[in-house]
Amino acid sequence: MKQLDFAIRQYQETSPVRSGFDEDSISRLAVWYEEDIAPVLEEYSRRPRFRRYASWPITELQHGAKTELRDLIEQVDHSLVDCAQAILETIAPDEILTALQSEFPPVEQVSSGTFTTDGVTDEEEVEKRMEWNRIDDLLRQLNRFAGRPWEDLVNIQDYFGTQPRVSSVENGIAICFADSIVSLNPRLLPIGNFIVRSMWERIRPSRRLFSESRDYLKMIGSKLGKHLWPKVEDTHRQYESDYDALQHALENFESKQVTDACIALTQVYVATNIKADVSWLGLDSQTVKRGASEIKARMRSLRGPEIHDRIAAHLTCLQDLYKEESAATAKLERLIASRRLVVDRDERLVFWDANPVAVSRRQLEFLRLLAERVTTKRAVIGNDLDPTESVSNSALSSMVDRLRKRLPHELSAAVKHNGEGYYLDLPDNEVFVFASQTTCVTQA
Repeated sequence: MKQLDFAIRQYQETSPVRSGFDEDSISRLAVWYEEDIAPVLEEYSRRPRFRRYASWPITELQHGAKTELRDLIEQVDHSLVDCAQAILETIAPDEILTALQSEFPPVEQVSSGTFTTDGVTDEEEVEKRMEWNRIDDLLRQLNRFAGRPWEDLVNIQDYFGTQPRVSSVENGIAICFADSIVSLNPRLLPIGNFIVRSMWERIRPSRRLFSESRDYLKMIGSKLGKHLWPKVEDTHRQYESDYDALQHALENFESKQVTDACIALTQVYVATNIKADVSWLGLDSQTVKRGASEIKARMRSLRGPEIHDRIAAHLTCLQDLYKEESAATAKLERLIASRRLVVDRDERLVFWDANPVAVSRRQLEFLRLLAERVTTKRAVIGNDLDPTESVSNSALSSMVDRLRKRLPHELSAAVKHNGEGYYLDLPDNEVFVFASQTTCVTQA
């Protein structure tokens, strides 16, 4: 039985009972993560396809990405701001603003609740009265969107969780909006594609706001005998079109479920493995460190088993990672995950420590020869590259010098010269030459 399949089956045995989710449940789950999940994530995190899906929201959506989805995001960004500004310009005249304030005067609101200063002493009942001016509130929100308060709708620092949005600072303590706190906003979910969910949390309130603004302008326009909404209608229609296009694209892109699974499992990998290497995500170390801490805290929470159920579901989705691919592709990626150097001679690909290395055709042929002779350490000389074309030792030396500039330091250092030619100073069990269109090649 494959390790992945075994881990999925074991969760069914370990899965905490909802009525009795306690410290004992957490202990059983800890064993599941350490013994069953850790080996799976360690191996899959080195597979190129897994990495591609896990880094999808970064490579496809961030500023500078040359993708159709990025174009849609920028269109929403522009039309959202344009719509907010158009509504503000329509409301701005004194006659319109005065009519709105008169039609919707401030109202008093009463909020009540209990609080305790230390969580132990008796709670005190508190009642607070405040005045709410819905038009001032509307203008405040419109001005916020018109001012484009975000640096970009996509923030890659959200990878492990939405970055809290600060409302105010009291006594040196930041008070954050609840909608930007993962544990308080059900829409964010405890794990998964936070970059996309966080982006929607920035965009989504605008739709309700613009809809309310339309109702206000139509009502006041009717009372004043003015056509107010038509001034905004075209801009709003463009916003709605862009919003719908982006929403449809993000909900229906190919391999969405597998992508979400790879993102979530990368978060679990970082949270459960102190030595996890996710440099391939391109995130700074502080973001990864903070993210590991946040995900770990959610996994240890006694709030309930939701996050663990979601992780188990994502593991099941991982079974579809190669659903549309050939068996050779899956085999190659397993080799890439388990060997330091893999050369695919048919596809002309080179991987070192699971990372692709860009080389020329002749450089790849040289590396292939080195890899095939890793066991015997038989030297590669100029004429080996092409028997029909004589390659001098000086020409080979120059080519190797150029190649070293492209290779990672450790691999470059492993290419050595013994006086006759070049050989690869690596254990043979760390090297594999793969022929994706035919059969695997055994090192000579």
